[in-house]
Amino acid sequence: MKMGGDTLLLVRSIGLPGLIEGEAPPPNKTLNLLHLAELNKTPLLFLESLRNLQGYPPLQVQLSYYRYKYRKTLELITLISSLLDRSGVRYTIFKTLKPFPYTPADIDVLLSSGRDLTKASQILEKRGLKPLDRGLYGLTMLSVDHDINVDLTLEVAVSSLIYLDKSLLFEHASQVKVDGFEVQTLKPYADLVTTAAHCVYKEQMYTLSDYYTFSLLSQCYKEALELAKNTHTSFALETALRLTCDITINASGSDNTLTEKLDHSHRTVNLNSSIETSKCLDLPIKYPPHILLEGLLKKIREDPVSRNSLSKALRLSLQPKFINRLLKHITRKAY
Repeated sequence: MKMGGDTLLLVRSIGLPGLIEGEAPPPNKTLNLLHLAELNKTPLLFLESLRNLQGYPPLQVQLSYYRYKYRKTLELITLISSLLDRSGVRYTIFKTLKPFPYTPADIDVLLSSGRDLTKASQILEKRGLKPLDRGLYGLTMLSVDHDINVDLTLEVAVSSLIYLDKSLLFEHASQVKVDGFEVQTLKPYADLVTTAAHCVYKEQMYTLSDYYTFSLLSQCYKEALELAKNTHTSFALETALRLTCDITINASGSDNTLTEKLDHSHRTVNLNSSIETSKCLDLPIKYPPHILLEGLLKKIREDPVSRNSLSKALRLSLQPKFINRLLKHITRKAY
């Protein structure tokens, strides 16, 4: 697959932090590339890369804005963690902390039990967060002070179909330091599996944010592949690794450490050309229907947790509200 011009330019501008140095883009392209980076959930990474290029003037206003958003995100993460830790709530923050500067639209918090969910929502509401929307497995709250949503959930699901067994995820949780505070989150290899599953089953697309998540955690591939087998998400992870390899070869060639690691992973899992999604790699890229259908059927067939939640998902799918949301979800260009 060949990568589209602007996508290729964006990836080369960012490079691979710690592995491949970025290249200065044409100055008249920077605003277009920033817009593309925003669609791909990597605006701060792109702007910081420009700032690091010698003699290249950064987009200072935009850089300051996204640095502020990043700072507020970390501030809210540490606040949530300190409140839940002190209250004895069993939780883990997932899909939120990345191996690069990242400004998510929301903070995802997985709770162990219904009691933990109730307690967490009460604690956060007392601290000023506002409940917005309730669903079958949880609720969304808004921190007005941070202008960020917090998703509290009991299951890793899409439209009530559970696609990851949370009991297994909690087995692979750990603590990391965020601004000097201990935060409960997933181990890096578990976060790779969660990201891959989220791409296929929830969002049905792969972004540059996903690319850098997989690229910068390449040391975790072996453990991630093992956990993917146990969570019946091998198809999702292998699909993501194939795209990661294609993008790296397009942008940086095959003579680099990351491509070697990806190539080794491909040989390990025996990936073949059927994983390819299209002839053009413009990001964000939507997974084509045959990939989504194959992945979903394998998930339901192999995973008892997903299979047991299927009846609820099917009942929900008959509701007009769900159908409207599904149509918007399918036709969107980014998430």
